Amino acid sequence: MPTAEINGTEIYYEIHGSGFSLVFVHGGYGGLGTGAAPSNPDWLDKFTDDFQVILADRRSSGRSEFPEEPHTMEQFSADIVGLLDQLGHDRAYVWGTSAGGPITIQFGLSHPEMTTSLVVTDTAPWLTEDDDIKARLKERIGILEAEGGDAAYAVRREGGTVGLQLFSASRPAADEAEKQQSEERAAAIRAPLGAIPCEVRIAKYAGELRTYRAYVDWDATETFGSLAKPVLVLYSTGDTVFPDVDWASLAEGHDNITYREYPRAEHGITGAHPEALTEIRQFVRDASPTTAG
Repeated sequence: MPTAEINGTEIYYEIHGSGFSLVFVHGGYGGLGTGAAPSNPDWLDKFTDDFQVILADRRSSGRSEFPEEPHTMEQFSADIVGLLDQLGHDRAYVWGTSAGGPITIQFGLSHPEMTTSLVVTDTAPWLTEDDDIKARLKERIGILEAEGGDAAYAVRREGGTVGLQLFSASRPAADEAEKQQSEERAAAIRAPLGAIPCEVRIAKYAGELRTYRAYVDWDATETFGSLAKPVLVLYSTGDTVFPDVDWASLAEGHDNITYREYPRAEHGITGAHPEALTEIRQFVRDASPTTAG
């Protein structure tokens, strides 16, 4: 399996197809219950004829190493830089979905010289606007940093798995089919956890909390408009993971930002709307290295 030491951490990655480099930043927060093992996206074959698609498991996620130092959004962004450097690329298209969206935005803000264009789907310029969730996350992160992974994991017995409530609906389901879909998605997240040995669960949960530490106070609401390169934002107004994001206002007045809204669609635009993939593919084609700088 291909890995590279990036900023002191072993990062698992794969390369598919040929053409100008397209880095995909996966969703989930790693660890337990929020995306423990990223898999190749369903759309991959539709892009490999035109692009060299670079898939990587973020630090503390999937097959990459789980380092013990605190994580930051800038560190996640720097990991993309390090991987591109290792692979001999000085620029790339970067597409982030869900939890990968903030990292993609941070990459564009911090490294415009390496950004050809950005695509962000199913995401928000913040983790959550719920102060109670933030407080509970910070409390659990504090236990991890003061007492270690065993203590943070033990608190789960009384305090629950902080973070999973980010995936609960903030609005009632529109119908029984939507309610069932939501329940099935939650069950699929939890199903594999019972087969994981306890010591592995503890290590992965610690990695998840370190990842949340990078997100909990990160907010690009004020800085998003300063992105210099072409940006495509696709958002579902029925998204129950990141509800009620006012992307239209954030994009307004910025000629380099294209915003597309999918009314009442759920989280996961590209799976439910094939036309979204067509739009993404056309967008990155149009934002070629020669025209995007």
